[in-house]
Amino acid sequence: MAYQDNSDRPQRQMFDISSMGITCEGCGTEIKELPFEPTKREDGTYGKLYCYECNKKRMKDRGPRRDFGGGSNF
Repeated sequence: MAYQDNSDRPQRQMFDISSMGITCEGCGTEIKELPFEPTKREDGTYGKLYCYECNKKRMKDRGPRRDFGGGSNF
């Protein structure tokens, strides 16, 4: 699944990770592609990775982003 919305931004490059056997931390399904190439930690794991649907839910549950731009607010 490509991560694409209806904005004018270009589509993200997706990395095929199907041969790595990585499963979603949220639902346990196999993750076949990510918008970044995962790297192993010192302990040999990839850390917590989420499928598109679980990550979308996590972002929604997290609440709105805060702006730390530092610009003046008039």
